[in-house]
Amino acid sequence: MIKKLGILLIMSVGVVSGCSNSAMEPEEINPEIDVCEVCNMGLAHEHYATEVVTADGEIYKFDDIGCMDEFLEMEPLLKEESAAKKYVRDLDTGEWVELEKAYHAFHPDFWTPMANGVVSFKDKEGAEHYVEEQGMGEVLDYDSLKKHEWSWGQ
Repeated sequence: MIKKLGILLIMSVGVVSGCSNSAMEPEEINPEIDVCEVCNMGLAHEHYATEVVTADGEIYKFDDIGCMDEFLEMEPLLKEESAAKKYVRDLDTGEWVELEKAYHAFHPDFWTPMANGVVSFKDKEGAEHYVEEQGMGEVLDYDSLKKHEWSWGQ
């Protein structure tokens, strides 16, 4: 009996540890219950949602890339590369893309949930196509985005 309990305990620990997010991967948005960490707005517009996934498995969700940037300003330790991965979604496909690898289209008149005017894409071509289609805006890579002046910071 004790042997069976020991085996059950070991299996339980394996299942629980298997559920942790050690790969620092994003999780899907549930628009029915998920809210932004910064503004507490529901994540109804999933293709604009962003996430920060920490090394210890915490997941922070945001309705707009601007809210994520504001959160990271308040949590400077999470800006360190090994502390967390930051994800945006490709506006066209909804695919999760690491922030550092994504391209963005910006114009103050582009609609986003928090009116930051920055939309994300998995590749430069997607961002360029969006700017061309809209007839305004500019394409930002990660380095340009880091220098971007957010409306919340003005």
